[in-house]
Amino acid sequence: MNSERFSRRELMREGLVAGEAAALTLLGTRHALAGNRPLIIDKRDNGGSYKLGILGCGNRSKSHISVLNGVPEIDVAALCDIVPHKIDQRAKLIRKGPKPRKYVDMEKMLRQEDLDAIAILLPNHLHKLGTIAALEAGKHVFCEKPMALTVADCNEMIAVSERTRRAIQIGTQRRHSNAYKKAVETIRKASVGKILSSDVNSYRGDWRVPEEDEYPPGVEYWRLNQDKCGGVVYEMGAHTIDVNNWIFDSEPLTVVSLQDVNNLALRTRNSTDHSGVLVRYANGAMMNYGGNLYAYGPSGADYFFAVNGTIKLTAGELDIDYGQARGFPTQKPLPKPVKMKLPGGGDGTLDQWKYFARVLAGQADPYPDGYVGRQSIQICQGAIVSAQQKIVVNVNELA
Repeated sequence: MNSERFSRRELMREGLVAGEAAALTLLGTRHALAGNRPLIIDKRDNGGSYKLGILGCGNRSKSHISVLNGVPEIDVAALCDIVPHKIDQRAKLIRKGPKPRKYVDMEKMLRQEDLDAIAILLPNHLHKLGTIAALEAGKHVFCEKPMALTVADCNEMIAVSERTRRAIQIGTQRRHSNAYKKAVETIRKASVGKILSSDVNSYRGDWRVPEEDEYPPGVEYWRLNQDKCGGVVYEMGAHTIDVNNWIFDSEPLTVVSLQDVNNLALRTRNSTDHSGVLVRYANGAMMNYGGNLYAYGPSGADYFFAVNGTIKLTAGELDIDYGQARGFPTQKPLPKPVKMKLPGGGDGTLDQWKYFARVLAGQADPYPDGYVGRQSIQICQGAIVSAQQKIVVNVNELA
């Protein structure tokens, strides 16, 4: 599973799925191709666990393995990476089930017959490759965010999922966080009227420094490469943008952005370290997103501005202040402000795996699925194209 093989296989995959991608160019409605075809499910009537293979044993895999130790329905049965000692390190973190089989070749792992699903924990630019290979091998897929780097790649992944009748669930874990679910539920019920705009952000420090032996000699850290990472808008913005999409509950239409490598005191890279993005949605609302990799101190709040109120959302608290436009008679007393501590329970990583176990059992549809995942990529790719070409991008033209 070396870089040469990846390139060759990727070219092969491009040819294999090009026809399906063309059919999906203008796809907008969920399950437009799938109709009522259900997922192929292997139910465990005897109470046995589902077997998961992990493709990519990088730093993020540690968090997934840790929480999977608390999901009795799923056992990690296989690990695959191009760096053998990382496989050994991750195997030591597994606390239940049989010892996992170890692979340095993706296709060999995918031929392991008892695997029900594959977790795609690869660098961003390889998400499509790993996902399609797993689906074609008859495995269900959990794919880390971002779903892919282009809308066309998302369309290919959705098409293969629907043809093979295997699930794709995207790892934007905030959709399963108790805190964010409570926040969205409260916002939906609040008497603020239509949400008109938002000011959201992901300001943080630079990416961690990898261990010296974490990558093969001569292989760069992928987050410093724009073509492999997508820059700050994909890596951190994907989480924030997904929550904004969830709250707005509308399709993105147009995107305009400025982004670049801005802080030359950071490690040398060509991946963007800051980004400003404006998005207009089908319901008329507008998102203003900002992100950078040189923020120190606590992260900022996200704001949502509605006709009759302002919503402030942080990682642990939701505030709602009500008001109305000046110059008009008061129609009724304003509701009392809301200041709510949001529930704990983690960032949603554990809960998304518990939910995925229900998907494997045929008890739930994948969530967030490929269509939800693609919405964020419409914005992320649109932002990159806008910044590079200095244009306003219609997201429906990206595929």
